[in-house]
Amino acid sequence: MSGGFLSRALRASRLARLVSRLYHERLTRRGRYVLWMALALGFVGIDTLQAYVFVLFAVAAGPLLAALPLALRRRPHASLTVAAPARLTAGRAGLVDVNTASLDGRTVPLVVGWRWGGSPELVRETPEIYLAPGPGREAQGRLMVRPPARGRFTLPSIGAGRTDPLGLVSTRRLVHPEQVVLAYPRFYGLDSLSLPVGRRYQPGGIPLASSLGDSTEFVGTRDFREGDPLRRVHWRSWARRGQPVVKEYHDEYFSRVALVLDTYLPPRPRAADRLAFEAALSLLASIADRMSRSEEVVDVLAAGPDLYEVSAGRSLGFLGNVLDVLACIEPCAEPPFEVVAAPLLARLSQLTTIVAVVLDWDDEREAFLRSVRRMGVAVVTFLVREGPARQPFAAASDALGTITRIAPSEIEARLVAAEATA
Repeated sequence: MSGGFLSRALRASRLARLVSRLYHERLTRRGRYVLWMALALGFVGIDTLQAYVFVLFAVAAGPLLAALPLALRRRPHASLTVAAPARLTAGRAGLVDVNTASLDGRTVPLVVGWRWGGSPELVRETPEIYLAPGPGREAQGRLMVRPPARGRFTLPSIGAGRTDPLGLVSTRRLVHPEQVVLAYPRFYGLDSLSLPVGRRYQPGGIPLASSLGDSTEFVGTRDFREGDPLRRVHWRSWARRGQPVVKEYHDEYFSRVALVLDTYLPPRPRAADRLAFEAALSLLASIADRMSRSEEVVDVLAAGPDLYEVSAGRSLGFLGNVLDVLACIEPCAEPPFEVVAAPLLARLSQLTTIVAVVLDWDDEREAFLRSVRRMGVAVVTFLVREGPARQPFAAASDALGTITRIAPSEIEARLVAAEATA
């Protein structure tokens, strides 16, 4: 008895999947509207002796029934090219360019749209478009998709099928596969960012960072030693002396700034705590955007279950490298300063300034920043919090330097203003 029930359930589920697939892949969005309208009219006009609604039912169902045989045809003889962005921004619509061309020399009416699958959180602002490539003429269009938040998403596959003149039914579709995209946190342009001025010696010098800013200065030549790069060979001196000679340069000093993100949230965070965390990410991204156009080398360290680290500035990397990391960071339930302190303190001899974005103020955070300050590194702190901090921080500013409190609502207002002017 149980075996027969299971087999019937499996057949019913297969039938349900088949019907669902035909409904979503053979009917266009417009065709699904017509189908539901015809079903509603058919239900209302079921008594043909009492009402004449069946006439409207016939008007709605007729074109749909006439177009249904098209669903049995094969895929169109056409090409489909999709250019989807690899990066999006949370809350902002991204454009996906679609290009179609006819391969048999005839005009082909096509419907192009998102298929099933992908991340369900993505908002498909343009579900489908209609294109008609003809002989020697391509047809282009755009689909729009919007990620509701930062993170890693999968764009659904995109299909293109031949459709009837009214665009109700589609044949089997050409398919462009799914694609993984990252959604960056929202950020805005900072008008100014005041940082303490300073420079320190960097092992390896500027050539390890870039050729911008403090250029290396040629001071003389010396005999070639094993391990010297060939680009430092002084060819004229070699030709004159008959043995390898290399150029020698001054040691280099420049500014190096670390951006440190506090990712600690309680095990059961409130909605306000999550909003503060996302606001802190947006603030850090805004600071990174500002500093990526400066001459400082910027190290971004985010402490969580793992330590995330990326360097940018002076051609070491681009803002996108920083935003890639910030797109996928999640809060941690353990205080992260024990994780970030060891690698950060180990490289303090190279740092000039630390910009810390914290979510609260307590003894652990203050102790970490004081240990940084005792090493001779300048500290600039941003406290992202809507209400009062757990402990007062005004007294610590004398020893630590600037501590700026900024509310998540203020960051949100700046983000909205920046998006309105974009």
